Amino acid sequence: MSTLVLNLDDRLKLRLDALAAHHRKPLSDWAAEQLGRLAADAGEIPSASYSAEWMAAFGSIADPSFAAPERVLPTAVESLDAAS
Repeated sequence: MSTLVLNLDDRLKLRLDALAAHHRKPLSDWAAEQLGRLAADAGEIPSASYSAEWMAAFGSIADPSFAAPERVLPTAVESLDAAS
């Protein structure tokens, strides 16, 4: 079994603790289930993940000549050095 370590800020930890408690599970068990669900859903086709209304509005391009616009990569940003 592998281990995943997550560093959570206090606010996020409180929110996740509340969600896990709502499901009557320890945070680690609840988080593992959620990550497993995300991994399982990643292989599904998008139409299974979105509502019928969303697909009708945004996922209904049936024109075979449609080409998605090119996505420009974001510009690089230098990291901030907190020590200086």
